[in-house]
Amino acid sequence: MGEVDTSPAVAAKVMEDLTALDVDPDKCQRLYKAALIQSSTGVTYRMLSRILETGKVDIVHYACDLDAEGKPTTKWKIRRILEQAPERFDKEVEAIKKSMADESETVKGAWVHDMTGLPDVPAQGKSLDEWSRSMTSEVKKKPT
Repeated sequence: MGEVDTSPAVAAKVMEDLTALDVDPDKCQRLYKAALIQSSTGVTYRMLSRILETGKVDIVHYACDLDAEGKPTTKWKIRRILEQAPERFDKEVEAIKKSMADESETVKGAWVHDMTGLPDVPAQGKSLDEWSRSMTSEVKKKPT
C-alpha cells in the first residue's frame, strides 16, 4: 500500500468576521454610535455603527459575552444592516428590547455611546474602548 496525503487540496478559506466594522477615514467613514443592552438573564447585546460618506449608516449587532476589557469573547445572533438612514440605529435598539420581551426576558439596562462629536477616527476608537471597558464594569457590578 502507498502513503495517503491527508492535506487539503485547497487551502482553507479564511472566515470573515461578520461583526467587524472597519472604518476608513480616507473614504470619509467615521464611527457613529455604539450600544450595550443587557437582559435580566445576563445576555448582552452589542451594537456598533459607522457613518458612510453618503450619510447612511452600517450597523452590526450581536449577542455576546464580554471580557473585563469590554471585548466580546463569544458572539451569536449576528445581524448586519447596511446603508440605512441614521434613525435606524435607535430603531434597532428598540427592536432588540422588543425581542427580549418576546423571549420573556426583561431589559436590565440599555446604554448608547454617541461618537459623532469626536474630532477624528482615532479619538472615536479610543472613546469607544474606554466606554466599552467602563460599561462592562458597570454591567458586571449590577445585581440581577
